[in-house]
Amino acid sequence: MTTTTNSTGSGPRRGFLFDGNESKYELWEVKFLGYMRLQKLYKVFVRDASEKDPPDASTQAGAFAKLVQCLDDRSLSLVIRDARDDGKKALEVLRQHYQGKGKPRIDICDSDIAESFATALRNAEEAISDALLIAMVLKGLPREYDTFATVVVQREKQMTFAEFKSALRSQEESAKTHGGKAASAGENIMLTKQKFDGNCFKCGRKGHKSAECWSKTSERWCSNCKSKTHETKNCRKKKDAAKTAAEKRMSSENNEHTFAFTSKDTINKSCINNKSNSSLLVGTGATNHIINDKSKFVDFDKEFNPSTHVIELADGSKANVVLEKGNAKVKLYDVNGNAREVMLNSALYVPSYEQNIFSVHAATERGASISLDKQVKQLKCPDGTTFGMEQKGRLYYLNSISSSKNSACSLHEWHKILGHCNYGDVQKLENVVEGMNISNYDEVECTVCTKGKMCQFRNRSPDERVTAQLDFVHCDLAGLIDPVGRDGFKYALSFVDDYSGIIMVYFLKCKSDTPKALQQFLADAAPFGRVKRVRSDNGTEFTSHKFKSILRENRIRHETSAPYSHIKMERWKEHD
Repeated sequence: MTTTTNSTGSGPRRGFLFDGNESKYELWEVKFLGYMRLQKLYKVFVRDASEKDPPDASTQAGAFAKLVQCLDDRSLSLVIRDARDDGKKALEVLRQHYQGKGKPRIDICDSDIAESFATALRNAEEAISDALLIAMVLKGLPREYDTFATVVVQREKQMTFAEFKSALRSQEESAKTHGGKAASAGENIMLTKQKFDGNCFKCGRKGHKSAECWSKTSERWCSNCKSKTHETKNCRKKKDAAKTAAEKRMSSENNEHTFAFTSKDTINKSCINNKSNSSLLVGTGATNHIINDKSKFVDFDKEFNPSTHVIELADGSKANVVLEKGNAKVKLYDVNGNAREVMLNSALYVPSYEQNIFSVHAATERGASISLDKQVKQLKCPDGTTFGMEQKGRLYYLNSISSSKNSACSLHEWHKILGHCNYGDVQKLENVVEGMNISNYDEVECTVCTKGKMCQFRNRSPDERVTAQLDFVHCDLAGLIDPVGRDGFKYALSFVDDYSGIIMVYFLKCKSDTPKALQQFLADAAPFGRVKRVRSDNGTEFTSHKFKSILRENRIRHETSAPYSHIKMERWKEHD
């Protein structure tokens, strides 16, 4: 505490200004509360439980004004954000900061710097949140505080900066207590790593360990790549090989997992008739075929009672998820690529399963044989028909043909399937292609088509701008004009000066009058200067012998462009 006095007689008295010394905070608080009792503001800071009505906002603001006159800049930065115009809360913030439970007697550099930074930003009328201040402090903490930083970040309730500082001091004191070291007066958590004071076993130099030695005198040898540039433990090839092996192992583990079914007590009716996976999984442990699409069943067993039928899974769980039992007909590809209809007798209808199952047990009982050798994987029926199997990881699937009911896609999806064909042609294909169904006819804007039509680069450099009027003139012919003019004019020949942008239009009865209009334009433009260059398209009215002879006589250069590529004239016509 300082002992300064105010010569004007206003403000805090001698001995009431707190200078931030933590060891003297308790004494300062006692003196300050005594001073507030003389000012009749004691009940604002220390409120009795018997009082029902709290002090009004103006009283709280007055008490806050008295308090801030007794604080230094550092203490003021603690209360100005969390307890502005609230004297009682401001004193509680100071008490928690300087006399918090488990608070060590050292300063935390990062939090003080963050407070000074936040105060400067607020003085500049810049908004800054507690989360940003906490992130600034966490960024500067050493690795020993990673666990503390993780707990702070993953908290459900956001901490205030005052709570964060108190928690950080408690963590620091706990770390020092468990470490068995007594904290010195100048110790803080931002101390840098001390330099090694011993000698290196390899090079004999002082200041580093042998594991950190990069001296060229030390002998290195890598047994993996047979090189003296590095050691085996630091070999990049070995690390890359280990990384590749780990990735292959993880990939094989993902591919070699067995298929697991989950029974569901409740069945989602929306998924009964909409199955995206219509392939048949070859199951050696299934006693019956399982189909999840009701449309594939030809008939059902009327005597079947679903309540008495229970499916037992490999994990021992039992579920009553079977709804019907009957004969189902599916389409499969044989080894020759021909589509065959196969009848699955006594198949179970289980809409809650996302995968159809082909029972090996049920097939072998009816005379079929299955081969799962390394070279041959196929199903052979009693009539001699052979069906191939496809292996995915450790599972085998029969090549089934999806039902046309499952091939319904939106108009935009068919647009992408057919190579971004236009929507009109896609809708026409629905009536002529068997099995093609469009579920949604909304014409969604295709991003791929939009980007494909964009101009990525230009194959020419832009024209140089002219520096005088009539140096460069654009001309184009528009017509036929409908309706025809009163005097029989059907065409309009326009001339645009590239420098000034002046437009001159001449109406023509036929295209053959273009040379006469050119002569008239040259005569009208003569008082303002001489035309040096004319650009037009390759229309016959501009490539005729008479048109070119007029240009040669007047020493005018003629330039031509492709149709509809004359940007200057096309923009003028669109604007007009």
